[in-house]
Amino acid sequence: MNRLRLYLARTTVIAGVVAVFLSAGVAAAMAVVTSASSSGSPAPSSAAPAPATSSAAACHLYWADAAGTIMEANLDGTGAHGIASDQNGPRGVAVDASHLYWGDVRTGAGVVEANPDGTGAHGIASDPNGPLWVAVDASHLYWTDLDTGRIVETNLDGTGAHGIASDPNRTLGVAVGP
Repeated sequence: MNRLRLYLARTTVIAGVVAVFLSAGVAAAMAVVTSASSSGSPAPSSAAPAPATSSAAACHLYWADAAGTIMEANLDGTGAHGIASDQNGPRGVAVDASHLYWGDVRTGAGVVEANPDGTGAHGIASDPNGPLWVAVDASHLYWTDLDTGRIVETNLDGTGAHGIASDPNRTLGVAVGP
């Protein structure tokens, strides 16, 4: 139970900053990724928040909308555009240095992985109940199973999924923190 509280209490850090929203009973999430490297891909960030004096600055927001699209925008909300459309109930967007992740709650496909530009989306971890929230750190993915109240941990490639905590009151969010 202590481990569950640790994951649920820290809701601000996933490869930068994450803000979680509940609107009209529909879960959505927004993630921020750190500035791009010279190759154009997101620069790596630590699991801990960067100090205020850090030269690495967040540069993109990502979120899932109710129409089934993963969206990307500048930090001030301008330039919003879809980067992965026709997704089937995307929820809980998480981002690391090289991929976006989200849960597919309608088809039971589990966790979907895509390139930072939204291309190459494919399922990497199966969950018949559909992950509602997704978090990522340097070595693992985590998601919540709304039906069972479990928090599941898996390797970044989707293998080795196993429950690490559960809550009979349902888990409504998960984040990885320092």
